[in-house]
Formats: sequence, C-alpha cells, structure tokens
Amino acid sequence: MKKPSTRNRLLFLIAAILFSSFVGISSVNYMITRASVRTEILQNDLPLTMDNIYSELTSEMMRPLLVSSSMATDHFLKNWVSEGEQDVDKVLMYLNGIKEKYDFFTTFFVSAHTGIYYRYNGIHKTVSPMDSHDVWYYDFTAQNQEYDIEVDTDEAAGNILTIFINYKVFDSEGKLLGVTGVGLKVDHVSELIAAYKQKYQRVVYLTDREGKIMVHPEKKYIEKVSIGDMEGIGKITEKILETGNDPRNFEFERDHRTVFLTARFISSFSWFLLVEQDEGKVLSTARRNFIRSIFFGLVASFFVVLITLGAINRYQEELETLAVTDELTGVANRRSLEKEFENKVYSYSRSKKPFSLILMDLDNFKNVNDTNGHLAGDNVLRNVAQLIKENIRPTDTLARWGGDEFAVLCCQETDGILKMAERIRQAIRMADLGGRAVNLMILKILLP
Repeated sequence: MKKPSTRNRLLFLIAAILFSSFVGISSVNYMITRASVRTEILQNDLPLTMDNIYSELTSEMMRPLLVSSSMATDHFLKNWVSEGEQDVDKVLMYLNGIKEKYDFFTTFFVSAHTGIYYRYNGIHKTVSPMDSHDVWYYDFTAQNQEYDIEVDTDEAAGNILTIFINYKVFDSEGKLLGVTGVGLKVDHVSELIAAYKQKYQRVVYLTDREGKIMVHPEKKYIEKVSIGDMEGIGKITEKILETGNDPRNFEFERDHRTVFLTARFISSFSWFLLVEQDEGKVLSTARRNFIRSIFFGLVASFFVVLITLGAINRYQEELETLAVTDELTGVANRRSLEKEFENKVYSYSRSKKPFSLILMDLDNFKNVNDTNGHLAGDNVLRNVAQLIKENIRPTDTLARWGGDEFAVLCCQETDGILKMAERIRQAIRMADLGGRAVNLMILKILLP
C-alpha cells in the first residue's frame, strides 16, 4: 500500500484540527447553553408557571367549592330536610336556581334519611349500597371529612365524566342530613388544562393522593392511568406524592429525553398539580444552532484545506522551478542540465539518437564587473541568455553552467550544431550590450 505523502498528511492534519476545533467549540457552547437552560427551567420557568397555573386553577375550582359549602350551610336546605322533605318542587327549584346562576353541569342533594337522590331536574333515584354508582356516597359519609372532590360518571346524564364537589349537610345538633354539591364536566376542566398547555407550552395535569390521573388534556388518561405506571415518572412517583403545599422539582427520562417536572399539593382539592417541561423542545433551537455550527465548520474546513492545497501546490511549483532554474537569468541551472544530460545519455544507449553539448564562455566579462559593477554584469548575463534562447530551438536546453559560462544541449547533426554555435556567437558579438565589449567564446562542442 502506498504511503501517504507529507503533503497529504499535512492536509489531513489541518482538516482534523479545524474540524475538531469546530466540533469542540460547538459542543462546549451547546453544553453551556443546556446547563443554562436547565437552570432557568428549574429555578425560574417551571416555578413561575406553577404559581400562575396554581393561582388560575384554584381560582377556577374554588368557585364550585365555595358554592357547595354555601349549599351545605343554607338554612333553607336544612329546614326543608328537617320538615320531612314535603314539597319536592321547592328543593328542585333551589337546585336548578343554583345551577343556572353559576352555570354548573349539575347540582344535587342526597338525603341521609330517605336516601333519595334529588337532582336539579327531578328525583334521580334512591341510593343503595348495592348499586356501584352509589358507592361514593357511602364511602364519603363514612369518612371523617367535611367535603370531597371526586371524578366519576354522572349516571343521570348519560354517564358523562364529571367532577363532583360533595359537601356534608348537618343540622344544628351535628346530625348528618345528607350530601349536597355541584358537578363540573371533566371536559370543562380539561379544556382549561389544555389552555394552560397552549399558553405556557407545558403539560399540566392533576392526580389524586394515590397518583391516579383525575384531569388531563387527553381524556384517555383520566381515571384510567396512574403516574406510577407511566414510563420514567413511575420511578419517582413516591417522592412526588410526598410533596406538600410547597412546590418541588423533579426530573426523569421518557423516550430517551429528559423531562422536568414541578409538583404541588392542592390541599383544598386533595389533588396534586403536576407541570411538565420537555427539555428537548426548549433545546431544539440550541440543537439546530449546534448542527449549523458543525455544518459551517465542515464547509469552512473544506475551503481552508482547499486554499491550503492551492498554496502548497503553488509554492511547491515555485520550489521545483527554483530547483532547476538559474535565479538570475531564468534559464536552466547546472543541476537541471546534468539531469537532462543523463537522460540524453540513457536515450542514446538505447536508440543511438545523437545529441551534442555546446559549452560557451563570455570573453572580457570580468572587466564589465570591475568597471561597471556587478549589477551591470548581471544585466549582461540576462541579455546574453535571452540572445542564446532566440537562436536555439524550443526543444534545446539552455543552461547557465556557472559564472559567465553557458551550455546548450541539443539533438542535431554536426553541421547543424556548428552553424548554431556560430549563429549564437555572431548574435552576441553584434548585440548592443550597453556599450560593453563582450564576446562569446565557444569553449567546446561535444559531439557523439
């Protein structure tokens, strides 16, 4: 295998250094940008987004909670129950009035005495512990808490997924009279969450104390998926569910991408508010800049190598020319003549092709240097070289043998050589060389 030339190794080294520099600098810049983005997300963006969403969401959800609380303490409802639930139309009008006033999806009251489920548009049914749809009622009344928020299907409204705010109603002696409250369509709250996603470019959702998703922009997760079963976040579910009223930051991997998450417990609802931020989306611009830097680095490296190659070739040609050319006269130097002479000898040994060598010397040249200086002498040498070139064939080789000596290597018959030598001598004798008496003396003609 042929070993790469020094030039090729140099070019490869330059290209490698340039490309490595571009990649290295771009990588460092990307890592600095990523670290800065990470810090900004965890310390500023997510906490600020959490605070805004928390304020907006609690404000939206507190209204039905306050209305339910007001219904539970309403004297009309308590008196109506205590009087034996005689006039059903009164309580239906009461429930319907609240629904219309606050634009709730439903309003209801379940009597602890009769078990009747009153709804804003009529009596729905009598609850029973044997009915799976009524389990919520018995579970809630058995708990030692004043209110409860639950996501369930509304049997009376075609099993539409609904968020119920349930409140216990007690008489003056603390006896349970029943459960009242309002219902919101899950779609309504999900649309609100989806609006947050659009507004803040974050994924926002709510879970209960066990991690079950209660509200999500995608309905397929609601009441069906727990965060403990989800990729990445499942590994930190326990820590998330330990979060209190103060937000906590987390991070996990999903689909080989880093996701930042802020969690906060909303004590009013007994739900967790989770806000996710995909690092990849934030860094998409930085990644594009990184790729652009690499691309432009490659292009720049290519042109630098191309320019370097051109410069090397140019200087190499100049060096090669200097190596075989006499610097003063521009004709071949002695080294070049010797090489060409060897080629002629080799050619003659194989094909017997004749060649001749004419050696010439300038007469009285020393007097020129002594009288007019070396600059004048150099000018004479250049003029003589030009005159000799004009009187030989393009295929002949003219060389400066050294000092004021010249040589011509040519392939001609004897008569032609002699005529050429005389022609050169006469041309120089007749030439105007600045008034300087310089003649060419033919030292020797070597014939084969």
